[in-house]
Amino acid sequence: MFNKVPAKDYVPEAHGPVYRFFATLGTHFIAIMSVNFLFMIFNIPMMLVAFGYALFFLPQISSFFDPETFVSIMNQAGIIGNEAVQNDVGADAAYQLYYIIMVFCVMFFMGSSLINFGPFQAGFSMIYRNLYRESGIFLWSDFKEGVKKNFKQSLGNMIISLIVTAMILTGLSYYTNIESRVGTVVTIFFIFMFFVFIVIKNMVDQMIVSVDLPLAKLYKNAFLFFLLRFGPCLGLIGVLILILVVFPFALFSTTTYFAYAIAIIFYLILAHAVTQYMFAFYTGELISEYIGRAPSATDETAEDSDEDDEDDEEEAGIEDEIFKEMTEEKDDN
Repeated sequence: MFNKVPAKDYVPEAHGPVYRFFATLGTHFIAIMSVNFLFMIFNIPMMLVAFGYALFFLPQISSFFDPETFVSIMNQAGIIGNEAVQNDVGADAAYQLYYIIMVFCVMFFMGSSLINFGPFQAGFSMIYRNLYRESGIFLWSDFKEGVKKNFKQSLGNMIISLIVTAMILTGLSYYTNIESRVGTVVTIFFIFMFFVFIVIKNMVDQMIVSVDLPLAKLYKNAFLFFLLRFGPCLGLIGVLILILVVFPFALFSTTTYFAYAIAIIFYLILAHAVTQYMFAFYTGELISEYIGRAPSATDETAEDSDEDDEDDEEEAGIEDEIFKEMTEEKDDN
């Protein structure tokens, strides 16, 4: 699995981005699974951090996530089983369900790239970059190259992500407990910002290994990319939730050991790498588009003849803002 992919594995004909995403994903499926497994192994310490975030912040956001309250609610509702209500067996089953939910939260924090070890993530991002560029991969050497060349910047990115995630969750924990219209509006705002930051963080992960810019400008450009591609970014968030939450939860809901095993294997060898490669591929498409075009004079001098032209000029202004900074792509070597 650590061999460079032969050139014959790549399709020379030109295809659209959707086709190329699934083609590269299918061609390198074993490599993607290998990356996912390495991601899980190398991020074991960060799993503890994510678990700490879940245990600390979620009970503050909602009392439902307090262990004692959760057990009490499950027993009183008879969800664990009527014969087990308010006895030790029922409590044990409720605690097991509670920690299964915590596992979902941990997997979401990690798979969404909010909580992981930055330098290792740079190594994986280097592999994703070479995958979507169809330049051939050598998993271990590409991983080491990504870690070595981007250690400091990716470490800073990790710290920023931990701080911003904690700030957003703190805001949620405060405003969800305010029973007013203002509290509801601000809560929705923080939820929206939570998912916006997921998109931005994943874009920055890929841009770190793709372009030579300071970290602050990478975040700025990632935000501009989000504004330019608001609709597709929302779609990516939807796919992320389906892969990391809905599908595994559906398996756990069957309450069969076989489904449990499938869910665990899914997290272990596939879920995280697929979602992160999805964001990496889309970010690579945006980088190629805006590095590959220079701002035209038409973009700068177009007349505001009607509302559509104004919208086009606004978008062109954002595009040119990105292009001015993203002028030097990192060496492939």
